[in-house]
Amino acid sequence: MLGSALTALWLELSASAITYSASVRVDSRVRSNEDPAQDAPSIAGDTDFTPILGLERTQGNTTLELNYAPRISLREVTAEPRTEVQHVGRFAARWRPERGLSFRLSEELVLGSVNLLTMDSLPVLQPDPDDPDGPLRPPPGGGPLQPLPEGDTVYFLSSATSLTGETSRLGRRWQLSGTAGFSVSGGLDGPAREAVPMQYGPRMDVSLSHALSELSAITTSASTTHARFSTGARNTVVTLTESWTGRMSRRTSLEAGAGASIVHSIEATGGVAPDPEPGTPAGTPRTELLPNLTLAVGHRIPSRTADFDGRLGLRVSPFTDRLTARVYPRADVTATGTWVLSPRVRMSATAGTAFAVGGATGDRLVSGGLTASWILNSWMSVDADTRGTWSRSPELPAARFQWAAALGLSLRQTGIL
Repeated sequence: MLGSALTALWLELSASAITYSASVRVDSRVRSNEDPAQDAPSIAGDTDFTPILGLERTQGNTTLELNYAPRISLREVTAEPRTEVQHVGRFAARWRPERGLSFRLSEELVLGSVNLLTMDSLPVLQPDPDDPDGPLRPPPGGGPLQPLPEGDTVYFLSSATSLTGETSRLGRRWQLSGTAGFSVSGGLDGPAREAVPMQYGPRMDVSLSHALSELSAITTSASTTHARFSTGARNTVVTLTESWTGRMSRRTSLEAGAGASIVHSIEATGGVAPDPEPGTPAGTPRTELLPNLTLAVGHRIPSRTADFDGRLGLRVSPFTDRLTARVYPRADVTATGTWVLSPRVRMSATAGTAFAVGGATGDRLVSGGLTASWILNSWMSVDADTRGTWSRSPELPAARFQWAAALGLSLRQTGIL
């Protein structure tokens, strides 16, 4: 009996594969200093140390992935040095019970001191120069750009849990997917919540895609989100959209979408309420019907010396300002471009602007950045990054401009346990 159990255990372990990745990243940065002190220098310097550990186990149709990346920051090394720590973790489980059916469960957690002006709210655990990220850059799909808090560093918590299912069993050209999740993010203590209010709530979306041909497809999507804020505000957004994607040629692709969103919101009327009573309205409820429009074009210019892949997108949709909890229609215009100068050298540029439309008032943002990556060998790479953001808020008397430039070194090792 014992022999049979040991044999079964050995066969179970031998059928699975566990891979690991261990890396460390060191970044040195200079940036504009937002310290309000009278004798504070206008330029500050930071140094970040980020060790990253990743484990992945694959067994049959199941894959488990675990990553942990604490970020240790020595802030303002040239003036008044202080140490800040940020813990970043991610867990993902993928299961394919049969062909044409898959599930994915994921959890991303950030806890600690987060600088929203110069750092990414969710640092990339496996850096990819092609993937623009962070609150100052537009995501790959375009927008939204987030307003900036008055303070540069907050004690922050972010947790995003989601379960996604996909199936193609409805037909050869049909794809059905759905996601359910719950998110919590914002400042943990009083001063942090004044800068970035805590928000939490569920979200759900479902989409049905049909391939019209090998070059085009239409997708019907429905989604709903509900968010409550520590200020007492809350909102519910229900969206229905119809979109079309297609390739006009081997180098050019287009995306267009239209829909509408029903927004039911209650804005906070007073100061910050750390723990408002559930069900207690903080203001007058409002229900609005807002447009949801998307238009994007992508183009690639193949070349042996400078292969280029770019995207220009326009999106008009309801936007939730995470700093004030207001919901208003906003336009986001984003542009991204990547140049592959060689198999080891890449450059990426991002630019974007965001502004309220339809007579609404809100922040206006203009952001841009440039990133270069040089892969020296299989375990070492060098990255350079510059970014800047100009913002104008109705709540502030003057516009603000923040900039940062960083140089980083990454060391990485992978293997099989």
